[in-house]
Amino acid sequence: MKDHVALITGGGGHIGRATGRALAEEGCSLAILDKASEGVTDFCTEMKDRFGVRAELIEADLQDKSCFDQVCGQIADSFGRLDCLVNNAAFYDDMPGWGVPFEEEGYDAWLAVMQVNLLAPFFLTQKLAPMLRERGSGAVVNVASIYGVVGPDHGLYEGTVMTNPAAYAASKGGLIAMGRWAATVLAPDIRVNTVTPGGVERGQNSEFLSRYEKKTPMGRMATENDVAYAIVSLLDPRADYITGQNLIVDGGWTAW
Repeated sequence: MKDHVALITGGGGHIGRATGRALAEEGCSLAILDKASEGVTDFCTEMKDRFGVRAELIEADLQDKSCFDQVCGQIADSFGRLDCLVNNAAFYDDMPGWGVPFEEEGYDAWLAVMQVNLLAPFFLTQKLAPMLRERGSGAVVNVASIYGVVGPDHGLYEGTVMTNPAAYAASKGGLIAMGRWAATVLAPDIRVNTVTPGGVERGQNSEFLSRYEKKTPMGRMATENDVAYAIVSLLDPRADYITGQNLIVDGGWTAW
């Protein structure tokens, strides 16, 4: 993937950074989209210094539909090409109606989740498709969740402050469906696939971890690198006959 250019939304987050690092190791230049620049500029500098690739921050809020034109223009001006798009950003905010029990979930929170998790991936793909098509082998990977495939075991969360909002699951299920649909429309010049991670370990409550590990054949939660390498494998030109697929990276959680 040397000399390719990849746009990663939510690129300043855990999976976004792991994916950026894995792509940079392959010689791929990075456009890192995040709504905040804090820490992301330093990450871009690190990628340049370690791997000798170009890495630039695109500061944009995916809840603002005007950002799609901004992103497209910035990539065209800064890189002049785009080979890969990773729709990784996911909504997270401290707003009323989000991260609360079913009875308290709010309409505005649902809208915000859908804007970031589902609408933005579609409209970014739509806006960037001409640039991806120019390469003749463009690749899009959407990052979903197992909760877009199966329902949650709410017992996992008992006694913790963790939540599992319905809006999140609905948005990720929609993202998986949108990826299949887009694959049929954009082929053969652009491939579209989805990576669907299970839970990623980030220092969660020890009781939660124990419950989760017992329900997973591999006996552990995922790491960011587990997810990142799956994403990169689908972006790789050597996967050029794979499109419309949903690669579940969950340690066997959904195999039971």
